[in-house]
Amino acid sequence: MNKKVIGILAVIFTAGSFGLAQTVKADTAASSADSAATQKQDQSNESNVSQDQSDTSNQDQTSTGESSDTSADSNAADSNTAPTNDSNNPTKDNKKKPTPAKPVKKPPLKEGWVKHKQKTYYYKANKKVKGLMKIGEHHYLFNKAGVMLKGLRKTPHKSTYSYYRNNGQRSEKSIGTKKAFYWIKKGKITGIKNKAKVICQRPELPTGCEMTAVTMMLNFAGKKVSKFTVAQKTPRNSNPDKGFIGSPYQKYPGGYWVTPNGIKGVVKHYLGKAKVLTGSGLMAVEKKLLHSHLVVAWVSGVDGFSNHALALTGYHNGWIYYNDPWTGKKASMSQASFINHWSGDAYRALSY
Repeated sequence: MNKKVIGILAVIFTAGSFGLAQTVKADTAASSADSAATQKQDQSNESNVSQDQSDTSNQDQTSTGESSDTSADSNAADSNTAPTNDSNNPTKDNKKKPTPAKPVKKPPLKEGWVKHKQKTYYYKANKKVKGLMKIGEHHYLFNKAGVMLKGLRKTPHKSTYSYYRNNGQRSEKSIGTKKAFYWIKKGKITGIKNKAKVICQRPELPTGCEMTAVTMMLNFAGKKVSKFTVAQKTPRNSNPDKGFIGSPYQKYPGGYWVTPNGIKGVVKHYLGKAKVLTGSGLMAVEKKLLHSHLVVAWVSGVDGFSNHALALTGYHNGWIYYNDPWTGKKASMSQASFINHWSGDAYRALSY
């Protein structure tokens, strides 16, 4: 009985041991599988944690930069908004505010009379007037630069001349100035008489009419020289085209005459120029007179001389005005009479 019980117990123990071993083995395998899975999951989790830490680091850096910018903006805002002491902080704003564009101012429209640097202009529709222009009731003359002109002026595109007063207005009728008298008809000059002082050749220069006439011309041109100085500077020569024949201080035949070519050097010496008008015609003579340049004309048959010189001073309405060195007086003769006397001495004349 005891042996039978003992055998049954042995079988039961063996079976129990086998089952337990199987259970332990199964549990060990399951535990190993669970451990491997857990290890793999831990590795995955660690990787994720590492990635999360990296992302977090980047986010932290970005956040730090943003925080820095925000801090700077906050500081700037605080600097702009916080009240400051002007004595301790002279610059209130570190940032310059944009300056609004200023509107372009157009220059004022010029219209009418304008004076600039002692010159007078007239503007019409913001442009300078040029040439001959009637403004109001008067005529004015402007050059190519628009400057108002005065005095004796040639009419544009015409052969006529006019005289313009100091205020620029054209004189429509005859007018006298300090230097000359102008005959004017409807704004056009028809004659002139230059107010040249007359000089008499006598008694010192009985044959020095040419030298005395030249002296009057030089004096009127602004050169204060005496007839004696002109006589001294005039060369002496047996050829009248090169100098005076004889002595002007003596009567004929001790003294004779000199032509324009023989005395033009004296004129050039004082005025820097000389113009021989021999054979140029009466129109050329009148043009010189119109510009207040006296003309010395050689004539025959005047005052009883075969050769005589007159200082012509003007012309008007068919008459010639002159200063006579022999008589020491102002005189005139008809244009026809003058041409007759002038032609008798080969139309000789001298000016500058």
